Amino acid sequence: MNHPTFRRCLRYCFFGSAIVSLTALAGAVYQTGTTVADLAAFPPPGQMIAVNGLNLHLYCLGSGSPTLILEAGLGENVLSWYPVHAKLAQTMRVCAYDRPGLGWSDPVDAAIQPEEVAENLKALLHNGGIAPPFVLIGHSRGGIYVRAFYHRFPEQTQGIVLVDSTHEQSPMHQYPYAVWDYRKQALQIAIAEPLSRLGIVRLLGIVDADRRPSPLPAEILAAKTAIQNRTDTAHAVVNEIAEMRQGLDPATPPPGSLGNLPLLVLTAGNLVDLAIVEREAARAGKDVEVDKALAEIQQADQDDLARLSSHSRHIVVGNSGHFIMQDQADAFAAAVRGFVLDMPMVN
Repeated sequence: MNHPTFRRCLRYCFFGSAIVSLTALAGAVYQTGTTVADLAAFPPPGQMIAVNGLNLHLYCLGSGSPTLILEAGLGENVLSWYPVHAKLAQTMRVCAYDRPGLGWSDPVDAAIQPEEVAENLKALLHNGGIAPPFVLIGHSRGGIYVRAFYHRFPEQTQGIVLVDSTHEQSPMHQYPYAVWDYRKQALQIAIAEPLSRLGIVRLLGIVDADRRPSPLPAEILAAKTAIQNRTDTAHAVVNEIAEMRQGLDPATPPPGSLGNLPLLVLTAGNLVDLAIVEREAARAGKDVEVDKALAEIQQADQDDLARLSSHSRHIVVGNSGHFIMQDQADAFAAAVRGFVLDMPMVN
């Protein structure tokens, strides 16, 4: 054995490990310090309410009955509703909130099942002094949660609005056309939280809020970006994606019936209009036929959701992407107001 060479290799390994360790420590210190600064710069706009040992963020505006409850999508928080929250509150009470680990709410370690989300929401509204009946508005993944709330607490639910909602079986329906996307998703689950803890997600701007240019005002966008860069957010998103991936299993049950509950389904027009999908796929250099197949699946899933109730209306909102409440805020608010006004009165 060449001892000088061995010692030199050992020395290089030691210095390399030291550099990696110091870099990781510096990243962790940076992430912690910046998170503390962000929370100081952007305090919660609503109230922090104690629920089952957690502090959850509840943000209510307006007055009246029924109360609209805004359930955000995957990784989102109360600010995703900014363009319509105050607009709807001009004529009714509207409450948005943050699920554990998202927005300003405390984190939890384990993944939360839809039924647990419903239980947390019920306790939050009770502890916050918000009485039923409720009209539940769920965007994307939030559409699964509001339907879980209805199935758990039907007597408190006066109606549901699904905003480009996730379908429980969507992953299974889409998988033949999007295998690589789901494999990338599995990789993201594995590395997202460690990278977040080291500040790498923040430094690379991976979760900088929304699109550029964004329909949100600059100050709201800044707050949303800061909050989404929390390590707690990465952990919560990882948990929610892990639950969402259960839809890849062919044994996943379909969405449950809503009986004759008043239901409004809003679908993003740009995601199901085949001419638009084809144009945008070609512009981005993507596989046009695959994107058109996924658009047809999205349309079929949305139609299926609209059939969950015998008392439903389905509106495809033109010139809108997935965030309908941001892309078409006026049309969104008008549709929701009309839906609430047309609902049977509850004593």
